[in-house]
Amino acid sequence: MTSVMIELGQWFRPYQYQCAMALIATILVIFGNDINSAIKHLVRKQHFVVRTFIFVLVCAIGYGLATVWLTSVLSAQLAKIPDFYIVPVVASSFFILGIYAQRQRHI
Repeated sequence: MTSVMIELGQWFRPYQYQCAMALIATILVIFGNDINSAIKHLVRKQHFVVRTFIFVLVCAIGYGLATVWLTSVLSAQLAKIPDFYIVPVVASSFFILGIYAQRQRHI
């Protein structure tokens, strides 16, 4: 069983960055509405042009930078996990995010 888990972990390593990006994208989808609501609350009294500009900055630049930067950070953290544990950790992460999304009625 140990050799199977290590082999599975070694097979997974080339896909580690893509998996980290999928996790970050999932987190941003789940929490994006909360982030947008908080920003909307902060700028609600501003002029339409200012609100629009901030929305564009947050969505285009903010989420884009967050995705790229957080993916790199998460991928580096995943690289520290031994091959034996990497697949269960990633699968558990998606499973936990799925449970959270279900409980928050995102699905």
